Amino acid sequence: MPNHQFAGASRRWCWQLRHRGSRRRSVVVQISTLGGILQLCKGMKVSSLLVTMYLMALIVSGCGKAQQAEPVKSALHTAVDRLQRQFWETHTYLEGRTPDQWEQSVLKCADTEDYAVRFLTLAKAHPNTRPAEESLWWIIAYCPQAPSCKEAVEILWRDYSQNFPSQCRGLIQPAAPYGDSYFRAIIEKSSSRQMQGQAMLARARFRQTVMHDNTTAEKLLEQVAEQYADIPLGGGRSITLGEIAKDDLINLRNPNLVQNPLGVGRKAPPFEATTTDGKTIKFPDTYKGKVVLLDFWATWCGPCVKEIPNVVDAYEKFHSEGLEVLSVSLDQESASKILAEFVKKHRMSWPQIYDGKYLDSTIARRYGIDGIPHALVVDGDTGLILADAEGARGRELATAIKLALAAKRSAPK
Repeated sequence: MPNHQFAGASRRWCWQLRHRGSRRRSVVVQISTLGGILQLCKGMKVSSLLVTMYLMALIVSGCGKAQQAEPVKSALHTAVDRLQRQFWETHTYLEGRTPDQWEQSVLKCADTEDYAVRFLTLAKAHPNTRPAEESLWWIIAYCPQAPSCKEAVEILWRDYSQNFPSQCRGLIQPAAPYGDSYFRAIIEKSSSRQMQGQAMLARARFRQTVMHDNTTAEKLLEQVAEQYADIPLGGGRSITLGEIAKDDLINLRNPNLVQNPLGVGRKAPPFEATTTDGKTIKFPDTYKGKVVLLDFWATWCGPCVKEIPNVVDAYEKFHSEGLEVLSVSLDQESASKILAEFVKKHRMSWPQIYDGKYLDSTIARRYGIDGIPHALVVDGDTGLILADAEGARGRELATAIKLALAAKRSAPK
């Protein structure tokens, strides 16, 4: 099945693959929750190994610094695809493996060094190309015990370190069963403290969100906070791994920890934050007697910008009836001026929360937000979620708010 069919069949999310190489670019990844892709696979009887290939290509796509002519890139892609298919055809037992089963399964592959050498030869012969980067990732994912894996790790960091934080994030999902093994291989084999720290943070998040192993996740986060506290997160940001690890520890130890995506009927986790105009918000307590639209967004997110007119219209129409809007911006740390100008230009007259942590936003992490735009309609008295995701966007937004306000008016005093 062509990749675009996977993309077109799943729901729209604006994701993080952005600012790659020497050019600024945004990539909209057409995946919803992983359940969207996995459900699609089952419904269309698509091999999970094919999904793995799609996932890896998606993560690497658009990330390299390749400047070669298109025919050369196509030939390289063909060579990489051919090697991958050869491997999968003779190792079908890897299909359907869970993260817990992955490491023991790949140990059964007696020919991993042979494949690792062939992929490494391709990568070294065509440096700074997308197929080369994909080959290196493949070696670490499928051949973590091969002698050539260490060299693959070192080349990956040397030539593609600017992509590494976002690529790690892209693997924190069930469709990448090799995630835990992958991150651990990098921690063990890399000579770069920054790469080790980023991989350890990613492994902690994988253990928590994919494998639901909070005990191991907590130990890993404590290690990051202690051993890599001064290491930059990467991606051009000054925020450190230690700061992010401490945020993650707070969220993990929070009794309102979100293990699964929030939905209608569940309580929105409470939080306290300062808005861009210096006011303190205690959510949802600040909004007693109100209905609140909690909106996660960013100025760089195309679908978010497209949704703004709907939010503005709803606010202007229903504010007098008891609607409030609270936005959580996932913009980068240097974007405070851009955010202020954008908000003014688009008549977004409600409070904005912005911590400059981008996709590592403390509140977004607490809410388990893995894609934007994402909005929740919340009862300010009970904290219950009344509408979310697609039910709180586009044409559905006004209807959801009307119903929420009507229910509040008819509720016993």
